[in-house]
Amino acid sequence: MLKRTKILISVLVCLVFFINLSFLPNLSDTDYVSNNDLQNLNYSTNVEGIDNILVTDIDRIANISGFGMVTIKDYISIKNLNNNPITSMLVAIPLNYSENLIYYEAKGRDGNSLLAERSYLIMNEFEMITIYFDSPLLPQQTKRIIFTQQFTDLLVYYIIGEHQFIRYNGYVYPTLPYKSERSMNAQFNVPIRSGNIDGGWGFEQPDLLFVKYDFLFIKDVVEGSFIEPFLENLNENKIITISFYQDDVAPLKFEEINREISISPWGVIKVTDEYTIKNYGPIPNQYIFLHLPKTARKVYVSDAIGEILGIRITGKADNKELRINLLENRVRLLSNSSFSFKVRYYLPFENYFSINWLQESIEIDLYTTSFEYFGKDLTIKLVIDGCYSLDYITINPEAVKKSHGSMSLIFTADSVSSAETKAIQFTFTIDLFDLLLEPLIYMVFISLIASIYVFIIKTRKKEYGKEILKREFIPINEIREFCALYEDRNALILELRQAEENAKRRKIAKKNYKNILDKNTAKADEIQKEIAPFKKILMETSETFENIVKRLDVLEAERISVKDSLNLLESRYKTGRLPSRAAYMKLSDDFVKRRKKIDRTIDRFLQQLRSYLL
Repeated sequence: MLKRTKILISVLVCLVFFINLSFLPNLSDTDYVSNNDLQNLNYSTNVEGIDNILVTDIDRIANISGFGMVTIKDYISIKNLNNNPITSMLVAIPLNYSENLIYYEAKGRDGNSLLAERSYLIMNEFEMITIYFDSPLLPQQTKRIIFTQQFTDLLVYYIIGEHQFIRYNGYVYPTLPYKSERSMNAQFNVPIRSGNIDGGWGFEQPDLLFVKYDFLFIKDVVEGSFIEPFLENLNENKIITISFYQDDVAPLKFEEINREISISPWGVIKVTDEYTIKNYGPIPNQYIFLHLPKTARKVYVSDAIGEILGIRITGKADNKELRINLLENRVRLLSNSSFSFKVRYYLPFENYFSINWLQESIEIDLYTTSFEYFGKDLTIKLVIDGCYSLDYITINPEAVKKSHGSMSLIFTADSVSSAETKAIQFTFTIDLFDLLLEPLIYMVFISLIASIYVFIIKTRKKEYGKEILKREFIPINEIREFCALYEDRNALILELRQAEENAKRRKIAKKNYKNILDKNTAKADEIQKEIAPFKKILMETSETFENIVKRLDVLEAERISVKDSLNLLESRYKTGRLPSRAAYMKLSDDFVKRRKKIDRTIDRFLQQLRSYLL
């Protein structure tokens, strides 16, 4: 007992030590190792030689979304007519659109990213955006630039009759501070389910049946062979107004997005998004669309009430579309109303990591979930479990929170565009001790509970056994005599059965059977009288013996009942009151088997009584 107590105390001390070690605070809250800081590229916008820069080709493709977003992609070919190389070009944004510009990027002909930044230079009521080439543009050379812009709040929504109309008013071509000539094309796409499409220059309605986007196509509308800077020679024709109706969408905005990406070296990447979405349109909205990574699995959508059932996931070439039907077990999102919900899913760890001993490298897009709406106030919390130190990172976080066994990197953004990505790569050293400490604590805790349970059970059994031995008086002589007399009586009964069976088969004479019957019956009655006092003593000794004796009495009654049933069955068979001999044999065998079972049970109880003699 003393040895077991010492072992138990030792296990408890070890458990307390591990728990305290696990929850010790880590004093280094903000320390992390970063790669070389990105250089702050401050270029001065150069307008010298602007008259000798020529735009040779322009192609504009604009997508007008019913969700309130306008995405414009301009393909611009620029030629340097100066005698010296140039390193950048300017693209103009109207000042009344600048507050609605939420995203822009520039790429070269081969898709390589180019640096683009706002220069805060104002020319002719236009704000200049500077695009820096990846290599200087030499004299008489031409470069092809792809400039993408995304705007919000440029569309006007209004109701006419039973339809919701959407109107867009904007420039036909990109506004540039350079002269343009040769080919100038513009194409405006509207959603496929649009109706009553009307272009500001009176173009005929296009074919709406077999194209992914219905579109208005504007080409060669310029008189002459060139466009002056800032579209001056187009006059009133530089603006186009497009209107159409669409009744199944509304301009939605994410007012707040909180995303947590939890990465565990055990092989788990969990993404949890919390959204607050608002309907700014004049009609209710039924569906919410999100785009998840193609490898996302175990998608779960819920809100404060519980699970949202009306979800449908369809696979696409590069992602999965998640459609949330609010009418399934929620209600439609009314005009000027908000709705908060959560989306949780898992990503396959093997698609994002590489490992080198105790160092793991993760490459992932922080904008894991994309959408066609405008998003405001995005907060991303990247949680790295089992992180000892952060050795390398491509994008510096705005805050770092380090606790024992994990590190949290905080990223924020004022606005999020559907065309925007934010790929990040980081390398960290695994804290093997912290990683193994938690499962070790669970194992020790479970083992401790199991040990305590076994210790208590065994102690209770021993105490219970001792208590029985102390409190119960065992009448050894009475048990011995009771068992001996009972067994003698059973022997007489069995002998009587055998004689009865022999008489039926005519193996002994009836006279001999009658003598055996009279003699055994008399002896059995005499033994029954001798058993009575011992039975009384056993029943008065303890409840255990009383239960055994009562059970034996019940078995005796059952044995008599079976005997009477056999006799009655035989009598009916002899008088022809049974259907067949087969029925008689079947019932007779059943009664015999039941009688044998009763005999075995009586023997078992007698053996149980004899065990107390040991």
